[in-house]
Amino acid sequence: MKHITFILFALFFSTLLHAQSRFLKINAAIPKQLKQGQSFKLKTIVEHNFTMEKTGGINCTFQNASTHKSVDGWFLNIFPFQYFTTIAKTPFETEFTFTVPDEYKGKFEIILVAVADKVKDSVHFTIPVINK
Repeated sequence: MKHITFILFALFFSTLLHAQSRFLKINAAIPKQLKQGQSFKLKTIVEHNFTMEKTGGINCTFQNASTHKSVDGWFLNIFPFQYFTTIAKTPFETEFTFTVPDEYKGKFEIILVAVADKVKDSVHFTIPVINK
């Protein structure tokens, strides 16, 4: 019985160490608010600690904060997905350009998801829109 407990503990501990040794982390320059009709370049940095080259992608989507329905087309989110190749422990930088519609009222959500080599990170931000 002691052997089984030890083996299970060793498997759990090695899985935990492996999960902590590989990561992606999204950092984004998010505005506190935007105005109707305002264009914005959302700058993102994807940090990682891969020691080998990996191919991945980052996706940016927009949703109405109240209804949770997509507003990508309305915000002119033309290039919502971008591929990247990691360089050993070097952050990947990209940007997503969009425009808040003139008629948009309320809040919207920005959802960023990065995936590389089965490792994933995602972040959600809620941005209020103010009148011009």
